[in-house]
Amino acid sequence: MLIPRLFSMKEIKENIWSSEETTRLIMNSALDAIVCIDTDGYIIIWNPQAEKTFGFTEAEVMGRRLSETIIPEHYRALHEAGLNRYINTSQATVLNKVFEISALHHNGHEFPIELTIIPMRLKEHDFFCAFIRDITERKEAEDRQKEYAQDLKRKNIELEQFAYVASHDLQEPLRTVSGFVELLKRHYKSETNENVIKYINYITDASDRMRRLVQDLLDYSRLGREHILEPVDCNQVVQEVLSDLAMAILESKAVINIDPLPLISGYSTEMKQLFQNLLSNSLKFRKPGEPPVINITVTPHEDSWQFSVTDNGIGIDEKYRERIFVIFQRLHTKNEYEGTGIGLAHCKKITELHNGKIWVEATPGVGATFYFTVKKRNTDKWKL
Repeated sequence: MLIPRLFSMKEIKENIWSSEETTRLIMNSALDAIVCIDTDGYIIIWNPQAEKTFGFTEAEVMGRRLSETIIPEHYRALHEAGLNRYINTSQATVLNKVFEISALHHNGHEFPIELTIIPMRLKEHDFFCAFIRDITERKEAEDRQKEYAQDLKRKNIELEQFAYVASHDLQEPLRTVSGFVELLKRHYKSETNENVIKYINYITDASDRMRRLVQDLLDYSRLGREHILEPVDCNQVVQEVLSDLAMAILESKAVINIDPLPLISGYSTEMKQLFQNLLSNSLKFRKPGEPPVINITVTPHEDSWQFSVTDNGIGIDEKYRERIFVIFQRLHTKNEYEGTGIGLAHCKKITELHNGKIWVEATPGVGATFYFTVKKRNTDKWKL
């Protein structure tokens, strides 16, 4: 049921505009389209930005029903029903909220808008003002970003599957090689020819190294797969790592200092692997004859935690600071230091899984500090 029109549209408009000249200046210079209607749904205010946004001039729309101009046909019945419900019951679900919907341009095409509708009252006249923004460019950018993210996700899955399948398939011939090497060892165990023994040892070392590389590649491909974010107490994670590395710490006489660490939202297995790789490197790349001194600290930032692992080891030349995070990149021969060159690549992937990054600052002969960040997420729900 419509309420009888007690005032003319002209009277309502004049009363609204009579408040202040500054109001007109604001309305005319606003970057958002401002469209106001009376309680019967007739347009009474149409600012210049509304003309640019919808293609209708003020003269074309003034006095027309809003539902007959910029509201798409499939929304018109809902608009009219909502307006009548508010007039009769003062109940509304869309007022004083920001929401997205489509609108109709003068040329007939629909486009996305961001809309806020506010009920107003001035000199006993009720009316509604809508503040409208064309979000076509934003939605197109969001769609492009979604397409890019989906494409990137698909490619990552393909790469992970390839790495997993390739690594898994390599295991079988490696087992065959290792089996025959063992047979050769037994067959030639009494062989006095040093070259034969040396060649067999070469094959054994090469196959063992290949096995470790394949296993590391398998581990790398599995990082972050089928895991969910959970509360991770970094203090507990580091203590578990120290327990696992107890023998290496004892043998090297290492001193490890640890600041109180935060509770984060993350992947517990990966975080343990991250700390273990960094601590293992600090223990491994120590200066001869000098016990390692390792410090683990954390600095809170607005949207992330910044961790650091500092040591007094052999350091890293500046020209290698990016290379060390590339898979299978080594700075030393296997005779100098053991390893496959994938540990820091693991660290890089793990920090990226946590929406962070990793980098190093180091001086040759002095030591190195590895920094990594982890995005902050709400952990209050986990606190007792």
